[in-house]
Amino acid sequence: MTTADFAWLAVPARGLATTLFVSGVIWLMERSSPFIGGIVLALPIVTAPAYFFILLQHDPVFVAHAALGSLATLGAVLLFLATAIAMLRRFPMRLALPSALAAWFATGLLIDTLPASLATSLAVLILAALTAAYAGARVPLTAPAARGRSPLYEVLLRGAAAGLLVASVSALAGLLGPRLSGVFASFPVALLVVCAFLPRRLDVAGIRAGLRATQIGLASHVPFFLSLILLGPAIGGYPAFLIGSAGSLGVALLLGLVRLAVTRRRPGA
Repeated sequence: MTTADFAWLAVPARGLATTLFVSGVIWLMERSSPFIGGIVLALPIVTAPAYFFILLQHDPVFVAHAALGSLATLGAVLLFLATAIAMLRRFPMRLALPSALAAWFATGLLIDTLPASLATSLAVLILAALTAAYAGARVPLTAPAARGRSPLYEVLLRGAAAGLLVASVSALAGLLGPRLSGVFASFPVALLVVCAFLPRRLDVAGIRAGLRATQIGLASHVPFFLSLILLGPAIGGYPAFLIGSAGSLGVALLLGLVRLAVTRRRPGA
C-alpha cells in the first residue's frame, strides 16, 4: 500500500474513531457524573488515530515535529475551554462556542509564529494551564445529573456529525507540513460537537463542571506527546506511540482515583 493510500485511509478511520468516541462520551455523560465524562472526553482517543496514520506515512522525526505543534496546541484547547466556561456564566452555548473557537484560532496562529522547540511548546502549555486554572478555580466539579437520556440513534447521529467534521479537518491537515499537521491534529472537534449538544441534557452548572473536568483531564495528552517527541526518534515511532498511549491512560486513571478519594473525604466536593 502506498503513502497516498495510507493518507486517504487515515481520513475515514479517524472519522470513524471520532464517531464512536463522541457517541460514547455523550452516553457516559448522561449516565454518570460530568467529571467522569469530562475526563474521558479529554483522553487522546481522537488525536491518537491521527498520529497512528502519520506514523504510517512519515519517519519518527517528522512525527516528533508534529507532536511539538500538538503539545503547544494543548494550550489553545485549554483556552478554548476556559473561554467557554467563562462565557456560559452569562451567555448560551450558541454564543459561547464561537467565542471559544476564536480563542483557539488566535492561540493557534500565535503558536505557528513561535520557534518549534520543546521549551517553547512547554512554555505555551504551562502559561495556558495557569490561566485556565485561575479562571476555573471557582467552578464546582460537582453538578446535577443529566435531565433524561438521549435515544441511541440520536447519540450515534451526534457522533457521526463529529466524525464527518474530523474527517474534513484530517483531509486539510494532510496537505500541511509537520508543524501545522500537529496543530490541526489537536483541533477540538470532539469538544465542539459534545458542547453543542450538552445543553439538551445538562444545565449550565453541569456543563461547566464537565468542561472544567476536561481541562484537568487534558493532562493525559502530555505523556502521549512527550513520548513521541523524546522517545520516538530514539526507539522508533510505534514503541513511543504505545508507551505514550499507556501513559495517557495511566494519567486519566490517576485523576479518577484522586477525584474519588476527594469525594469520599468531602462528600459533595
